[in-house]
Amino acid sequence: MWQSRALWRKRRPGCFAGRLYDPAARFEDRAIRPLLTLLALGATLACAEPRWEHGISFFGEFRYPPDLAHFDYVNPDAPKGGTLVRATEVNWNSFTPLLGKGIPTPGMTVIYQSLLYDGLLMGSDDELGTYYGNLAEALMVADDFTWVRFRLRPEARFHDGMPVTARDVAFTFDHIRDNSWAGVRAAFSMVAGTEIHNDREVTFRFHDTGGLNAGVVISLGKVPIIPEHYWRDRDVSGTTLTPPVGNGPYRVARAEQARFLLYERVPDYWGRHLGIHRGRHNFDRIRYDYYRDGTVAREAFRKGLVDYRPERDPRYWKHGYDIPALREGWIVKRRHNYGMYIGILAGLAINSRRERLADLRVREALTLAYDFDWFNRVLNDHFHARTESYFPHTSFAATGLPSDAELALLRPWRDTLPPRVFTQPFRLIRGDGFGRNRDALLRARELLAEVGWEVRDGLLRNARGEPFPLSILARSAGEVRLVTHYVDQLRFLGFQPKIRLVETTQYVNLLNAFDFDLSLHAYGTAQPPTAEVISYFHSGSIDRPLTANRPGIDLPVVDDLVMRVLNARSLPELTAAQRALDRVLLWNFYMIPLIGVEGPRVVYWDKFGRPPFDAEFRTSFPDAWWYDAEKAARLPEPGAG
Repeated sequence: MWQSRALWRKRRPGCFAGRLYDPAARFEDRAIRPLLTLLALGATLACAEPRWEHGISFFGEFRYPPDLAHFDYVNPDAPKGGTLVRATEVNWNSFTPLLGKGIPTPGMTVIYQSLLYDGLLMGSDDELGTYYGNLAEALMVADDFTWVRFRLRPEARFHDGMPVTARDVAFTFDHIRDNSWAGVRAAFSMVAGTEIHNDREVTFRFHDTGGLNAGVVISLGKVPIIPEHYWRDRDVSGTTLTPPVGNGPYRVARAEQARFLLYERVPDYWGRHLGIHRGRHNFDRIRYDYYRDGTVAREAFRKGLVDYRPERDPRYWKHGYDIPALREGWIVKRRHNYGMYIGILAGLAINSRRERLADLRVREALTLAYDFDWFNRVLNDHFHARTESYFPHTSFAATGLPSDAELALLRPWRDTLPPRVFTQPFRLIRGDGFGRNRDALLRARELLAEVGWEVRDGLLRNARGEPFPLSILARSAGEVRLVTHYVDQLRFLGFQPKIRLVETTQYVNLLNAFDFDLSLHAYGTAQPPTAEVISYFHSGSIDRPLTANRPGIDLPVVDDLVMRVLNARSLPELTAAQRALDRVLLWNFYMIPLIGVEGPRVVYWDKFGRPPFDAEFRTSFPDAWWYDAEKAARLPEPGAG
């Protein structure tokens, strides 16, 4: 049923540099395959003649041929049927895709696979940076990556039967340019224009930023393509509660805002016979039930009203599911693979747009005041490792002193960088977890005094006697829990901190107006990185509504390093650029990193079938799982007990 195949090697003559390992040995030892795959990334692209290909690989290798029967990590004979029920705490209010206002529905994202829409390309979960044709049957890329041409599949259809055409592709990116979130617009600002050749072929041309790579093409390929003919007479710039026409494996069956959203599988889905889709999209229905509070959603899971739940709270992961269902084996706890995405799961973004937070010494003091070791011991039972990187738990995190390759990138900016970038490894003052981190607080007080903030009459004041107000924006009880002890620490330094707990609409409005000092922030970065790093760190979007550049990072050196990350053509180049970027961001103290992205811990009712092994870099849930009626029959009725 599942066959382990050797890596399908396709190298255009003269295109790719020498290999660092033998891919045929890939299946010899599953434990070292991720390392071998990373070593393989040393191949570089250098092609003289562009030609049509069935996909694109960041570093020049394809595991699967153009006529692949199915991905190795799926069950091609998986049965179809059943319902998957998930919980959401997102009170969505708009079906308009890729819109920079309103709250989008669950199951509809920009970067990850959408239920409702397909993109031009689709990534495989057992390769890093390799994407195969989805809506596009082939693509042709210029040697210098200044343009890419897509050829669409003739069978690709929207749910109303209309074909997916080049006009839909161009319309989607025009919509992003005019109406999407600031970070998304910034991420795709490298697109100089589109050229429609005919119904099935479209070319994107890119601004020459000094050398591009496959990441720009992959970024385009992940975007869901929306129907121009449907939106032609509708307002694509406004929110709507009317489910639109899609082209993906699911469509909206029913929806009631603030209650539930039900997707149903499209039985005549245009892509069901493609190898990239075989064995996937197995549930007949995927339902999202809305719960305003995570505690209520967790209780709904315990009662069997929700089938599957990611659990991010260490208290509940360790003890919240000690119920008879777990002891009977009806509930499963496991950790998913998620090595394809890295970043920060939780961090405090410091709004450097505000004058009193513009000095990096103030931001460093605020960073030192967070006693992570106490937080992790008391509230998390040592659940998390301290995160001191924007790319934690990877070889792309800055460690030690800069390497020669990093120095080559950093030296031109020496006069604009903190001297410690070159002379000290980044390391925060650690506490013992059992009390005040006295050394960190003393250093924070010294830094504040250097800027002119000193404690007088119990409050931190400037030379004019004005106190230092400080607010932390939060929108849930879970976020409040992350910062309660931090507020206590800040008071020891003389701050007047406040936690502003607001509902979603007010939260969005405050972010749009940049009316916050600190806010909880998360971001995920594909690996290898694609255009999302522009939206997170580049200065191009700092003053746009709902920008992903929450701290307001506005440094030419960061802009330069972001583009070098995107322009990397080999693993050494990528490593040096990411480490240098990480180092500069850390020493400027724009964010207090708390929890890094790691494989999610999940709980689910044991009513599903799944392939015997996960893909190397990401667990393919729910794509490759299926409903198992025999397993489900042995479980208690939902809501019982």
